[in-house]
Amino acid sequence: MNRRGFLKTTSAGIILAGGTVSWAQSGTRPLPKIQMTDLIDGIDGRIALSLSNTTHDFGNGAASQAFGINNSYLGPVIRVKQGQTLPFDITNGIGETSTLHWHGLHIPGDVDGGPHQEIAPNATWSPDVPIVQHASMNWFHSHMHGNTAQQTYKGLAGVMLIEDDASLSADLPKTYGVDDFTLVLQDKTFDSNGKMSYVLTGEVFEDGFEGDTLIVNGAIAPVSQPVPTGLVRLRILNACNARFLGLSMASGPITVIASDGGFLPSPVEADSILMSPGERYEVLVDMAAFGANALEVNLNGGNGGFLANLFGGDQTLTALSLISNGTKGAADTMPNRLANLSSPDPSQATVTRSFQLNMDGNADLAALALAWGNVCGEGVMGINGQPMKMDRIDEQVRKGDTEIWRISVDDMLHPFHIHGCSFRILTQNGAPPPNYAQGWKDMVHVEEGWSEVLVKFDYQANADAPYMYHCHILEHEDCGMMGQFTVT
Repeated sequence: MNRRGFLKTTSAGIILAGGTVSWAQSGTRPLPKIQMTDLIDGIDGRIALSLSNTTHDFGNGAASQAFGINNSYLGPVIRVKQGQTLPFDITNGIGETSTLHWHGLHIPGDVDGGPHQEIAPNATWSPDVPIVQHASMNWFHSHMHGNTAQQTYKGLAGVMLIEDDASLSADLPKTYGVDDFTLVLQDKTFDSNGKMSYVLTGEVFEDGFEGDTLIVNGAIAPVSQPVPTGLVRLRILNACNARFLGLSMASGPITVIASDGGFLPSPVEADSILMSPGERYEVLVDMAAFGANALEVNLNGGNGGFLANLFGGDQTLTALSLISNGTKGAADTMPNRLANLSSPDPSQATVTRSFQLNMDGNADLAALALAWGNVCGEGVMGINGQPMKMDRIDEQVRKGDTEIWRISVDDMLHPFHIHGCSFRILTQNGAPPPNYAQGWKDMVHVEEGWSEVLVKFDYQANADAPYMYHCHILEHEDCGMMGQFTVT
C-alpha cells in the first residue's frame, strides 16, 4: 500500500469507527431498467440524443439537479449490430459546452467525441459512427476538457451494447429486462437535504471524487429483481468518477464471460473481480444453483488491507438481489466456449512507448496547466512530465503498426485508458493479469511496477481530431493526466 492508500484507509476507518459516515443503505428498491434504444433491426432516420438539465430522485424523495441524455438521469442503453453506421444528432441543452465520447469504439478520431469535438450550448453535433467491432459492452460520456468529471457525475453517461451474428445466435440470456440486465454502478454523496452533491476540494483533486452511497441505474442500492430459474446475464459498467469496485456474488463464485472489448474464450470463475472506473464486465449467474443470489460490491475494491478491516472500512454492500420467480429461463447451461482468442504475441510489436503518470507538478507547471485548460486547484498532474495541452501532439503512431505501451505511476492506483482501440494486457502491475482480464480490454490498472499492453491502431486520427490516452480517474484527467496522439 502506498502513502495515499495508507492515509485514505486509516482516515476512512477512523471515520467509520466513529459512526459519522454510514456505507450501508436501508431499504430495497426495484431495479430500474434503463430505457433501451434497440437498433438491431434497422435504423429509421437520424438518432436523436438530447443532453438536458433535469431533476432526478435517486430514491430518497429529494429532487437532485442532474443531467440526462433523453432521460432524467443518464442516457439510454443503445443496442446496435456490427456493420451498422449510426447517424447521431446530439443536441446540447445543458447550458455549457460539452462533448460525447464513445468509450471503447474502434472509430476514427473525428467521430470519437473527445475534447476536440466540442458541442456548444444549443448546438447539435451530427457524427456518423461506424460499428466495426465484435460484440461488446461500451459506453458514452462527457469528455469536456477540464469538466469531464462534473458533467459525467451529474449524469452525462450511457451504455452501447454491440451485437454480432455470433452473439445473437449464442445460447446466452438476451431478453432485456427479463434475464439480461445492464447495470451502471456509481457512487454519490448527498447533502443534508438529500440532494446529489459534488464539491471539489484539494483531497478530491488529489484522490478523485469518492461518494459514500452506492447507486445502481440511478437508484440508491440495494435494488432487487425477480428473474427466471436458469442463467441470468449482468452487463456491468463501473461509471464511478474515481472509485475502484470489488464485485462478488453472495453465493458461489462470480462467473465472467466478457471484458471491455468482448467475450473471453470461455467463462472464468473468480472469488471476486476488481473494476476500475470505466471498466466493463459481463457476468452469468446460475439461478438454478441458488433460489436467490446477490451481486455484492466492496466500495474499497476489496483492497483496503488490514487497517480497513480493523476499523470497518472494508464493508461489502448488496448492490442487486436476484430472486427466482419460478419460471424457466431461456438459457440454463453454462457455455463451454465463447470466442476464439489466441494468446497475445509481443514479438509482433515494432514500437515500444513508455508513459509515467505524474501526480505532483511544480508551481510553474501548474500555472501553465491552468492556462492550458486543466482544472486542478493549486496543483497539476501530467504524463511524462507534461500536463494536457490541447494543441500539442504527444505521440505519433503509424496506422496498422503493433506496439507495446508501458505505463508506470509515481503514486497510488490508476486506471489507464486508450481511445480508438482494444488491446491485450501483457502485464498488470508487473505481473500477469487475472484470468478475467486476459481478453480484449481498453482499460488497464497501474500501481506497482510496469503495466504493459499490446495494441494496434487501425483507424485514422489526425492532428485536428487526435485520440486521447489518460487516467480514467476523471478528476485526474481534468487535472492534466492526459495526452493525445495521431494515427496516420
